[in-house]
Amino acid sequence: MLIKKYYVQDMKEGMHRIREELGPEAVILQSRKVRAGRGLFGFFQPRRLEITVAVDRVKNGNSRKEAPVRSDFEVKVQEMLGELRSNINQLVSRQAVLPGAEKIRPELERWRLHLEKQDVYPPLVEELVQEIAGKLQEEVQLSDEIAALILRKKLRKRLKTAPEKGAQIQVFVGPTGVGKTTTLAKLAARYALYQGERVGIITVDHYRIGAVEQMRTYSDITGLPLEVVITPKELRTAVEKFSGCQRILIDTAGRSTLNPAHIQELAGYIQKLPSCEIFLVMSATTKWQDLQLISENFKSLAFNRLIFTKLDETNSYGALLNGTFLTNMPVIYLTTGQSVPDDICLADVEMMSSLILGEED
Repeated sequence: MLIKKYYVQDMKEGMHRIREELGPEAVILQSRKVRAGRGLFGFFQPRRLEITVAVDRVKNGNSRKEAPVRSDFEVKVQEMLGELRSNINQLVSRQAVLPGAEKIRPELERWRLHLEKQDVYPPLVEELVQEIAGKLQEEVQLSDEIAALILRKKLRKRLKTAPEKGAQIQVFVGPTGVGKTTTLAKLAARYALYQGERVGIITVDHYRIGAVEQMRTYSDITGLPLEVVITPKELRTAVEKFSGCQRILIDTAGRSTLNPAHIQELAGYIQKLPSCEIFLVMSATTKWQDLQLISENFKSLAFNRLIFTKLDETNSYGALLNGTFLTNMPVIYLTTGQSVPDDICLADVEMMSSLILGEED
């Protein structure tokens, strides 16, 4: 792994140099303002931005792999432990039977298998099936349609949505690669173009190469003002600058679920904000084991709303149910593609239950 420092006038210049020399895989570890010189002479020099960057290999095509560092080893161990927990949970869920239920009724077996294929959290699958079976007399026979209606009712009780709160400040957090920036752009356009609101956009995602340019492109297209901040203090200043806006949308850098230190660093920004909506953004393609880790490790950010993205990239929708079950938070928005601002809608219990039951095209 190559670690390199750049001294530049601003973040724009730094990202240009980093991208040219190290490529898009480079990761910004730290950025801070420093004096150009040293000693007494350096005191009178202008302050410059020092950016510390890491990349797995240089851009010149060298194929020699670097020796793995400890953090990579730790990540691998966490993945292995996650798979082990998954196997154990599946074994337990297969054998665990609630009191008073000796076996799975044949007419419910199909739906248990269906929920498992939808990647619904295994203990919840067993709970749903046994709950239905426990309320039926042994001699009662269920048609497939009646079993589906009963199961739909159970899903509707567990799925959770809420209306748009209309909070002035909305923060978008979540793992890497789930589409936070695109989702923010969709909502910004929705508020500004469809609802006629004054909207300000703030991004603290200066870690991912190209993130600021992506947000600046959205800002230029929509004509909405954008502030790029690096420190919690700058974030507070930007929020104050946009105090006249009806909506202030804040984009954040994606954080690895297995890196609590980075998540806690992000908490340092959020804790300085006034009351706000904090959306945990997750992909509908997230398997239940990973979603369980996400919901637990991002808890320190005090998220209070959920958004699921990429519904167009999967045909299993158990994540929608798993999210509300594991976090006890409502799903507010669903996204179904990359088009801005069209591919986003309010979450609806009927639609989500239909997707899980396989009743939507």
